[in-house]
Amino acid sequence: MKVTAAILVLATLALGTAFAVVQDSDYYWQRRSEAREMAREAREHAREMQRQFARERHEFVRESLHARLEAKREALETKREFLREQREMVREALRAKREAIREARENWRSWGRVY
Repeated sequence: MKVTAAILVLATLALGTAFAVVQDSDYYWQRRSEAREMAREAREHAREMQRQFARERHEFVRESLHARLEAKREALETKREFLREQREMVREALRAKREAIREARENWRSWGRVY
């Protein structure tokens, strides 16, 4: 009797395990489906992060290029302004020199002929 009871218990456990495997196969499919979904979402997130990084990098490069061009433009404008002021100073000096020569000639003419 003990052997029959033991066999009956073993058969019940075996059938329960078999039914559990059949029932759990759906559970495994569900878990695999969830895992696939999570992997897909992770890939989408990684792509979006990559796109965002590329956008930010592009914007940074554009802004740095703009800043460099602006710095060059300002340096060129400063150089032009300096050269303009320098030309004006030279012109003013030449104007003053011509004026001094003109005044000297007028003074010499006012002396009359000197022999």
